[in-house]
Amino acid sequence: MPIPITQYNNEVKPTWCKGCGNYAIHIAIKKALGELDIAPNQTLITFDIGCSGNGADKINVNAFKGLHGRSIPLAIGSHLANRKITVLATIGDGGCLHEGLDHLIHAIRSNYDITILIHNNQNFALTTGQATATTLEGKEMYGLPDGRPEREINIGELVLSSKPSFFARGYSGDPLQLTDIFKAAIKHKGCSVVEIMQTCPTYNRESSLEWFTERIEKLEKPLLTINDARDTVLMHEKIKTGIIYTDNSIPTFYDRLENRKNSTTELIDEVKQYDISKLLEDFK
Repeated sequence: MPIPITQYNNEVKPTWCKGCGNYAIHIAIKKALGELDIAPNQTLITFDIGCSGNGADKINVNAFKGLHGRSIPLAIGSHLANRKITVLATIGDGGCLHEGLDHLIHAIRSNYDITILIHNNQNFALTTGQATATTLEGKEMYGLPDGRPEREINIGELVLSSKPSFFARGYSGDPLQLTDIFKAAIKHKGCSVVEIMQTCPTYNRESSLEWFTERIEKLEKPLLTINDARDTVLMHEKIKTGIIYTDNSIPTFYDRLENRKNSTTELIDEVKQYDISKLLEDFK
């Protein structure tokens, strides 16, 4: 029995700009959790700093806002402590590909059983539109009136070069497809990475709803090989959305741990309280 989406609502009023993609993304997250019958108290979402991070107090689940670029290690630690909880990490393209780049790569390499949602609006919107690693080369941005000098990073190419077990790409203008993608990502056993192409009407007006509508094409099913997937995400004339690539043969990090093979408890169940008062005496 699906859980009504209203169970994930709270009384905090969103403060995103009108037309921001975060509204649809949050609806899709709530809808996906509800349709999977995952209760709010059985869900943890770790949040980044930034516009995406401002969603931490706008959804009725266990939420934790960490430092900039650090929502992924927060999610990893929480998952390893208690695998009964569904764990998602939401992070912006700026935090993910700047301070958080190493966390993304190692989460994919280790194949932790978490879902990573990368909000890609191609700028640092919360701090008035500075360029990020996904901002197109030559694009004029705040502080770069002559255009951005460096080349941009293609998130799909980066993720696929790390041989993920799940990669998908969605679009904030299509919350129904996003819901289906989120459901598949959450159900996947392993590290699911979802790039969300997100509109930003304030600081990235060129990538408007009309611009995306002219370019987006939906994939009916995942690509068969990782090379086909790479070719697809590198396309310039079209943006393919949907589940791009999956590999269910890769074991999760936890399943590789020999010392946990016969464990019937979660790590959180094994935590004990210790009297450290004598130890503290040495520091007085």
